[in-house]
Amino acid sequence: RGLEAYAGRTPADWDFREPLGLALDPGARRVFPGVRAYLEDLRSPFNVGSIFRTADAFGVDELVLSGFVPDPGHPRAQRTALGASSVVAWRRGGLDELAGAAGDLGPDAVFALELRGDPIDSFEFPARGLAVLGSEELGVSPEALALCGRRVSIPMLGAKGSLNVGVAFGVLMDAWRRSLAARGVAPEPRGPALV
Repeated sequence: RGLEAYAGRTPADWDFREPLGLALDPGARRVFPGVRAYLEDLRSPFNVGSIFRTADAFGVDELVLSGFVPDPGHPRAQRTALGASSVVAWRRGGLDELAGAAGDLGPDAVFALELRGDPIDSFEFPARGLAVLGSEELGVSPEALALCGRRVSIPMLGAKGSLNVGVAFGVLMDAWRRSLAARGVAPEPRGPALV
């Protein structure tokens, strides 16, 4: 704990190969421009924090939170975000965000992470798009699904039919990042989040 207090960082952010300051340096952050996610009615602050941390790790440009999503400043969200909510751009938005993105980017650029979709391994990720994530209990709402051009699913091999939404988001973002890298799309430097 003495080292933690001295460094001003939690042990989870320590990297003995890079200077400690890089862990939360907003200027060191790189993003894939136009790669965004919409969080619809997630209830758990822990999941919200986890998604922020994952969004930072995988270069998500922006998160859009529906009105029922806990604030990223909630103490439980902060516990799992480990500061990522201060570097990942986010804002509040409604279903009009999905309709607007579909109009701007095309309907196939707005897609839901949901059951009974195209397998993630063969899914054609857009260079710029909006992934929609719903609550663990109810999934993506019918209203939001109607605004999505496609669905993507993570194949399940176990007895359970789904994953925790924070874990599923990590799987999704790793696949999206790999898809972009395979096409030569590189992340770009991004300054501090505008929250």
